[in-house]
Amino acid sequence: MIKYVLMLPLALALASCGNTSETNTVDSVKNLVDFDSVDYSDSSAPAEWPRVVLKTTVGNLTLALNPEQKLHTANFLKLVKSKYYNGHLFHRVIRDFMIQTGDPKSINAGPMAMLGDGGPSYVVPNEIKPNLYHFKGALAAARQSDDVNPMKNSSGSQFFIVTGTLLDDLHFKQSLEAQAFERFRNDPANQEYVRKGQALSQSGNMAALQELEQEVQKKMQPVIEELFGKIPSEVKQRYAHWGGSPSLDNNYTVFGKLVSGYNVLSAIEKEPTGSGDRPKKDVKIIEAFIPE
Repeated sequence: MIKYVLMLPLALALASCGNTSETNTVDSVKNLVDFDSVDYSDSSAPAEWPRVVLKTTVGNLTLALNPEQKLHTANFLKLVKSKYYNGHLFHRVIRDFMIQTGDPKSINAGPMAMLGDGGPSYVVPNEIKPNLYHFKGALAAARQSDDVNPMKNSSGSQFFIVTGTLLDDLHFKQSLEAQAFERFRNDPANQEYVRKGQALSQSGNMAALQELEQEVQKKMQPVIEELFGKIPSEVKQRYAHWGGSPSLDNNYTVFGKLVSGYNVLSAIEKEPTGSGDRPKKDVKIIEAFIPE
């Protein structure tokens, strides 16, 4: 709860909430089941799913694309066939969250270049599905924030691969706070809280803001419990024992998964980063191709 609480005054004041990662590594979940008896991994895909290999400076990442996500899969394959991704950097890497690439401005970018806003002149309509989750290895499309992109449409080229972390029930519920607050904020009955938050933020009355936070937290708890209760138990178990970033669920389009190269994924996410979460040592896609 702490991470979200610190964001709440700004969220109330600006009516905007940024993305956060699950950074709580949960050792206790390792004791919940016998790992030898249950396979919670999510690294396989049907043979008919198209494959794409990202040959990187660290090693190969093999992706499987979900054909049911027709718009995103077709767009991704088109870009790969045109060699669009060759030379792109993984320009944003956040440990225990995700690795991101697909900005053409990253090709031959200098060490001080600010990256992340490049791409083709189109977006891809969102194909967000409630049954497609951001488990470790999920392939998803990046996008602009809700304040400028309320339809949650995807970037024409940028994508990320989830690394995430393990979450027990407590930390899973914490990951739902952004969704709960979004529902709370959009409820007409709660607009007085939004207006009050704006006024207190402008006045700089931090003591009153803290009291407002506590009041809003209490009102959000039933919403969090409701959201958590609707999630299938097998999904909770996979997040607990395989990992991922459930705070992204229902907010970004998942259109595939990593099926080979988890050691490479781990190596990339552990790269030391600097400004803008860019790796200090360039990690590059040498070539993206469709294997024979």
